[in-house]
Amino acid sequence: MATLEQRNKAIIAKYFNEYWVKGNVSIVDELCSDDFLISYPNHGHHHGKEGAKKMLSEFMEAFPDLTFRSYQTPLIAEGDYVAAQWIGGGTHTGRAFDDMPVGKLDKPNSGKKIHFSGITIFTLKDGKIVREIAEEGSLAVLQQLGLVPQPNPGKEIVYDEEGNQVY
Repeated sequence: MATLEQRNKAIIAKYFNEYWVKGNVSIVDELCSDDFLISYPNHGHHHGKEGAKKMLSEFMEAFPDLTFRSYQTPLIAEGDYVAAQWIGGGTHTGRAFDDMPVGKLDKPNSGKKIHFSGITIFTLKDGKIVREIAEEGSLAVLQQLGLVPQPNPGKEIVYDEEGNQVY
């Protein structure tokens, strides 16, 4: 019989693959609690299943080629908690976008690219995800979108496919 940690890691692996990798927001109905809270620095707090669906749907409408993948680092679980490390990115070729802590993309299709990474802590209760709280490269995203000045404006910051900053 699988341990609690093994079951929780399997739930998070399925959720991450469906929600973040495939953009299947309906997986929230199956795997998340009714009072689910999702919180990312670039998007703020979203409450409930509908809030989570709206957050990702709007993000994907603004960045249609948005992709996410988990690092090869295994998921780490302890009791009701699972931690995951991931990278993501995309190009703003869709609608105007304002779900950010600073500024907004007033016009659609700016063509600006974003690459970032993060770590997410999931909390599960009775086999359902109740919280998804993350820390992500918010400053890098805001700089890449031109919403916050880069520390050295004459030097372009470039990211490799792993989301690591290279010069």
